[in-house]
Amino acid sequence: MKKDKCKQYPLHQSPFYYLKSKDKLAKLLHISQKTLEILTSTEQLYIEQDRFNLKKKKFFRVEEPKPLLKQVQKRIGELLKRIEVPNYIHAPAKGRSYISNAKAHINGFVVRSLDIEKYFPSTQSQRVYWFFHKQMECSSDVAGILTKLSTFKNHLPTGSPSSPMLSYFAHLDMWKAINELVESAGCVLTVYMDDVTISGSFVSGKLIWLIKKEFYRCGLHDSRKKEKHYVGNKPRETTGIIIDNGQLMLPNSQYKKMHECRQAIRQETDADKRYILMRTLKGLESQAQQIRKANETYIDTEC
Repeated sequence: MKKDKCKQYPLHQSPFYYLKSKDKLAKLLHISQKTLEILTSTEQLYIEQDRFNLKKKKFFRVEEPKPLLKQVQKRIGELLKRIEVPNYIHAPAKGRSYISNAKAHINGFVVRSLDIEKYFPSTQSQRVYWFFHKQMECSSDVAGILTKLSTFKNHLPTGSPSSPMLSYFAHLDMWKAINELVESAGCVLTVYMDDVTISGSFVSGKLIWLIKKEFYRCGLHDSRKKEKHYVGNKPRETTGIIIDNGQLMLPNSQYKKMHECRQAIRQETDADKRYILMRTLKGLESQAQQIRKANETYIDTEC
């Protein structure tokens, strides 16, 4: 029988739940006790470097775990991905995407979005420990080891494969409280990593203030520069997708990229460069196809 790749289970069915033994933890992570001890006692396990973001036109710090630690973090992330998350979480979540995130707001008369500034660096190790110890009910030593494996310099590292899932689980109480506020106001909430969107017939300033208050309670802050507020039927952008007259659309900038890519392919004579351009174009066209499909079909957010 073919396994359902989308099938997940409640938090209390996770193999992390009520884990009290370091020996069982090592086996769960597919490593030996000795390797576990090395990873939790060695300090030089990350490579830090600054990279330039062309889109944002600024440098950002990447904290890249070394291969062995990265392998363990990947295992932690994979196990956490199997836990059910609420329908309003679109990333990190299996079976959902930036497209399903945007589609959730297709009928909103008012759409407001907030951006959590430096989400991973602002997620402190105490929050990760709280999740494993209080929510997963791991013993204090097991929770401490999992926190040590998952954090760097007292926060979630930007280059870790476990950070996306832990950024959500480390703030379980915050997201639950925010969703209750939004539902009580008769609005729709979606969370796509650090991008928070609220829509409805009316989204009050008080509701936004209460959401920000929850951020601050957990040591997070929103970026005022990235805050967006749309009213009426005019086009609005949500997680990189344009919503216009009840339809999802690619931004004009993406169509421009496709046009420029096609022109470059026609003019390029170098086989390797032409191959790279063709792969880029294929990715852009695939994105456009996914959006067209989303307009025609229902996206199953229960997966």
